Amino acid sequence: MALLIPILFVTVSLAALIIWIVVWYRRRVHEIDCRHKERMAAIEKGLELPPESLPQPEQMPPRSRYLLRGLVWLGVGLAITFGGRGWLQAPMGGSGWIAVAVGAAYLIFYFVEGRKAAVAKREAPASGSDQTP
Repeated sequence: MALLIPILFVTVSLAALIIWIVVWYRRRVHEIDCRHKERMAAIEKGLELPPESLPQPEQMPPRSRYLLRGLVWLGVGLAITFGGRGWLQAPMGGSGWIAVAVGAAYLIFYFVEGRKAAVAKREAPASGSDQTP
């Protein structure tokens, strides 16, 4: 009975994740299909498409993706390392540090890129004002 709870928790969690991915994918495909049909109907009628009706990728800015990835990897690594001590053997439990290192690398990259962007932003207006006549 005590072993059934973790197995059930992992199974339900994975099933929920898979269902969420499938629903998200189907919704995304439906949106793209509707946009395509709308554009094709406008082209057939000879209407010109405004630029905002063109499909735009809905993505997070690249820099914030690294923050998210870093936090996820760090959290998973810490959970494996410290949370899995009871049910993971010593060699397997130590592998959580690999995920911690990957997460730390993503976070370091996120902060370094942020500093580079801040320095570039400060230098851009100064160099632009020097070149004006």
